[in-house]
Amino acid sequence: MMLGLSAFSIFLLAAQSSLTSGAPITGRVVDGISGAPIGGARVTLMMVVDVPRGTFGRRPRQSITDANGAFAFDAVEPGQYILNVDKTGFASYPDVLGDGLPERLTVDANHQDPQLRIALRKGAVIAGRILNAAGEPQADLDVSALRRTDKVGPVGFVPNGNAQTNDLGEFRMAGIAAGDYIIVAAVRRRGPFDAIQTGTSTTFAPTYFPGTLDQNAARIMTLASGQAVTGVEFAIATVAAFRVSGVVVDAAGRPSPRAMVTLIQDVGTSAPFMPIMSIAADDGTFTIGEVAPGTYHINANANASANASGSGGIGAVSFGFVAEVEGSSSGPGIITVSADTTGLTVVADRR
Repeated sequence: MMLGLSAFSIFLLAAQSSLTSGAPITGRVVDGISGAPIGGARVTLMMVVDVPRGTFGRRPRQSITDANGAFAFDAVEPGQYILNVDKTGFASYPDVLGDGLPERLTVDANHQDPQLRIALRKGAVIAGRILNAAGEPQADLDVSALRRTDKVGPVGFVPNGNAQTNDLGEFRMAGIAAGDYIIVAAVRRRGPFDAIQTGTSTTFAPTYFPGTLDQNAARIMTLASGQAVTGVEFAIATVAAFRVSGVVVDAAGRPSPRAMVTLIQDVGTSAPFMPIMSIAADDGTFTIGEVAPGTYHINANANASANASGSGGIGAVSFGFVAEVEGSSSGPGIITVSADTTGLTVVADRR
């Protein structure tokens, strides 16, 4: 019977115990200008996992900073992590569109508490009102602040703040990071299960401040940290509304029941907006209404449970891509809408 342990054995047991119980990650959140501690900030720690098709997060944990701005996570298991920090009145951390992707935190056998110092900057504010063509306040519109960046591809504008207009047509966006922005108002998209609108001949088109359909003619606002820009007022344009319809089939040409059909505006001709979606019927046919003129990518996602059982219902989804769009002259998976577009055959190849 062994009555004692060697120093090496004790070291191994301690290392194993450390990995089993996890390691600490602590730090402080402070004002980036004054250095004063920020209490009540929400700090989220998320493990990141790289897979062949991208990166996803798992097992998020949260901590609220105390009066000294301190936060702590204990028993953090081995892996790679990122931190996000949110506090009302401040721009969120990290500023991916301005500073790029944050450096990951690595927890392994050699981990030491990083004792982080995270500096937040005051967020800017944009407020105003959207009118319709009659000069009346327009409610229930989506208003977005699009920020100029080169951190997610070629230089372009991507959403970095949003709000919805109220019954007075008013909107307010806060906590916006410093940078160059354009403002756009667009109709709120219905969900894929909502009824198709009938008798609708017009719709609102995405309109940029100070009231143009051309993104290149939009007025650029340069915002500083903590700056408030108010009185942003313009009218959203009304344009003809069209329908896009057809049938979704699988690679063998069989109808794809209950497939999700999505229209996404071409980012080469406009800023990215929420997609327009519809659920195909059991025979694979679909209709999408209230589509503004423009160029769109059309995408179909097959419903795995419906294809397996031959019946409707939303179950596990097999996401595919558009292999072919018959009836389109714009190229595979691309349609140009300038009138009702009918007779499309969307071939969704399950992958």
